[in-house]
Amino acid sequence: MWEPLIQGKRVTSMDNQLLKASQYCLFTFATTSYALKAERVLKEVDADFMVVPTLREISSSCGLSVKFLPDKLEQYASELKNRQVTIESAYRVQRNGHRNTIEKLDLQ
Repeated sequence: MWEPLIQGKRVTSMDNQLLKASQYCLFTFATTSYALKAERVLKEVDADFMVVPTLREISSSCGLSVKFLPDKLEQYASELKNRQVTIESAYRVQRNGHRNTIEKLDLQ
């Protein structure tokens, strides 16, 4: 039986939920090394997220973003800040058909 894979791993129900989410958040990073460090940190705390290419509507120095559900914004931002991972920007994305409505968020 065929099983979908993301980055070589079996897709979980959370991955499916995140893939199909009509609203989600993104963190962008100034460098690829920060994006990869964010991935390591979030994996260590068993976070539900995906590393994805940065949307073309978002101008970013790094081509990688962390995608996650909006209810985890403060928790994940705090975890990354506590581990010295600099987030360049945070965004809320709303899918509208083939277009995205993007709102830049302020992180305290």
